[in-house]
Amino acid sequence: MQLRLMYVIIAVLAALVAALVGSVVTIVEGGRPTAAFKTGALTFAGSLTLLFVVMGALGVVGS
Repeated sequence: MQLRLMYVIIAVLAALVAALVGSVVTIVEGGRPTAAFKTGALTFAGSLTLLFVVMGALGVVGS
């Protein structure tokens, strides 16, 4: 397996963990399941974008 692909897989998994934590925090604070889903989706999109920007700046992904 290529090293870049491994880093991308790790980034996606880290974004999924961040989304899960965001959803759990919303539920614990008394939010509805739809709010938890929305929070998880927004957290996933934001963290994945941030991870790819950081990996691009480090030269891990991109050309």
